[in-house]
Amino acid sequence: MKRLIYTIIAAMCIVSCSVAPESRKPSIAVTLEPYRFAVEAIAGDDWEVMSIVPKGSSPETFDLTPAQMIGLSKCNAYFSVGGLGFEEAWCKRIADAIPSLTIIDTSEDIERIDSDPHLWTSPDNMAVITTNICKAMCRIDSANCDAYIQRLQRTLQMINETDSLIDNAIDGGSFVIFHPSLTYFARAYGLEQIVIEEHGKEPSVAHVKEVIDMARSHKACKVLIQSEFDKSHAAAIAKEIDGDVVQINPLSYDWQQEMLQIAEKLK
Repeated sequence: MKRLIYTIIAAMCIVSCSVAPESRKPSIAVTLEPYRFAVEAIAGDDWEVMSIVPKGSSPETFDLTPAQMIGLSKCNAYFSVGGLGFEEAWCKRIADAIPSLTIIDTSEDIERIDSDPHLWTSPDNMAVITTNICKAMCRIDSANCDAYIQRLQRTLQMINETDSLIDNAIDGGSFVIFHPSLTYFARAYGLEQIVIEEHGKEPSVAHVKEVIDMARSHKACKVLIQSEFDKSHAAAIAKEIDGDVVQINPLSYDWQQEMLQIAEKLK
């Protein structure tokens, strides 16, 4: 841990000596791209928002780098998802290394399903997340609280419209998915999520057979997969149930567009 802190300090010294001072926006860090979407919607153009987990990376295997710690040291606040494995492992270290950084857990007041961290896949949860972001922004920058509240109202309207569109598009049913990233989405719209992954690991032969039997009995014909995961099991199961493999991206920056696309693919 001391070595990591020394590395951060040394790198910051190099940067400060080699780069001329320049005017820059105050910055905020988030864990994932959907949260950058949410924070930018509330914070507006006066803040720069950085995502820790890069586009195309899996939070399940992500490891924070010294360079990203340097980026965090320049931020006014860090908005965490809450419940992600890497966050739990790193938040204490971030707090120790950067005591001036305000860390906000955006999952406050959200009812969890087991330990599933994919909270943002439910519009109801996204409304709570953006409200928590607004409250935090008002604490961080009270002078502009009215502007944050106005943006929250517009954002909540967008979330409500998205919820209505999805609700009209979906009328129950079942789907198969490799990684259980749509637990909250499924609960919100009365869907049955059948998971290929077995306790976060590759499924056994027996579990794959169980998934196939369950998919047949529930008449599921869609097998969803994210680009970060191996597609072989999804393809094999889709063949057995005479279904289609459908790619989704719950980690997309454009939360509204992705939620609507998922609904369209499940319709």
